[in-house]
Amino acid sequence: MPRVPKRTITLHLAAAVRDAAGHAARPGAVAVRAGRILAAGPVEAVRRQVADGACVERDHGAVLVLPAFVNAHAHLDLSGVGPRPYPGTFVDWVGTVLRERPTEDAVLRHAVETGLAASHAAGTGWLGDVAATPAAVRARLTAPLRLPGVSWLECLGIGAAAVGAAARATEALRSLAAEAARSGSAVRVGLQPHAPYSAGRTLYEAAAATGVPSTHLAETPEECEFVAHASGPFAELLQRLGKWDASIAPLATTPVRALGAVLERAPWVLAHCNYLDDADVALLARTRVSVAYCPVASEYFGHRGHRYRDLLAAGVNVCLGTDSILCQPLTEPEPHGILPQVRRLHVRDGTRADLLLEMATVRGARALGLEPHAATLRSGAPARLAAAAFDANDPTDPLLQVLESDAALRPLDAES
Repeated sequence: MPRVPKRTITLHLAAAVRDAAGHAARPGAVAVRAGRILAAGPVEAVRRQVADGACVERDHGAVLVLPAFVNAHAHLDLSGVGPRPYPGTFVDWVGTVLRERPTEDAVLRHAVETGLAASHAAGTGWLGDVAATPAAVRARLTAPLRLPGVSWLECLGIGAAAVGAAARATEALRSLAAEAARSGSAVRVGLQPHAPYSAGRTLYEAAAATGVPSTHLAETPEECEFVAHASGPFAELLQRLGKWDASIAPLATTPVRALGAVLERAPWVLAHCNYLDDADVALLARTRVSVAYCPVASEYFGHRGHRYRDLLAAGVNVCLGTDSILCQPLTEPEPHGILPQVRRLHVRDGTRADLLLEMATVRGARALGLEPHAATLRSGAPARLAAAAFDANDPTDPLLQVLESDAALRPLDAES
């Protein structure tokens, strides 16, 4: 397809267009110029708005055009491993990750680029990923496919080791931020203290001082036991690995309340939050945190009854993530996509389609600190669009049709 000159407006026509910011039309159109949305809505209304410019029309037929989705929690450097059966305990699963995560630069780069390409192909426009090493961050920053978002450098160090780990992580982040600036990357970099059973308070304080920090929090019962009592499988794992010291003490509280003061300092992205009580929900509602819920991964680990609807009702920004490919079903054709996560909540919980679209787009954009109007069809928003087929002759809501079908979400050639 010939490239359209930047001064030319591309008018994308579709059987329907929709976002979570008030745009909905059937049929509809989205006008784009130089990678930005000019207008979206009913076809004739959009045509009138762009009547003064040179215009090329592209009719995409019986599809629903949406903003591309936002994946707020992924592990790109594990993309080459593939789905794995759950070994029965979370600590055993951690062992699988440690054994199979790539360490050679070439293999690592291939994994990150594979994950980026698969994410884009599944309709993801923005992505937050956790990188185990600086090399994994660099692979994201320099990948041919520049998918904007955040790359968090994972930090480990608990007990007395946390102080040195925090200093090293801060220095690595400074270097990576400079590399990102030099490369002109649209990816921000941040720190991710891995979890309360693997990262000490000093690491969390260092991360809170850096932009958009992230962590895994309240993910498993074993984590809750470790924080409250300094015992259980994670304590045993630290002892086996030689990482235990006398400064690791029971806190007699939940993971969320143990980190409450640190969480209040920054707009954290908290992955999972599977195990919360009412006081935890109330504390999170008093902060600027976002919760990245990964429903398919949560079910893979056997977690049930996530409180995402309670969090939303309390005013917490809840968005969606995939977690790693290890947690995805072998039969899932798009394990890097957010649409399977959305469908799971629609089928399992009957969650409203408009709320799910919000969680998959604008709430994810808010979590990653993206520019205003990202993941919407508003004028001035980046033209990162996706489309899914539906039956244009069926009067049922097109978004509902997509959620109740196996239609794939695909990126739309929109950045003309």
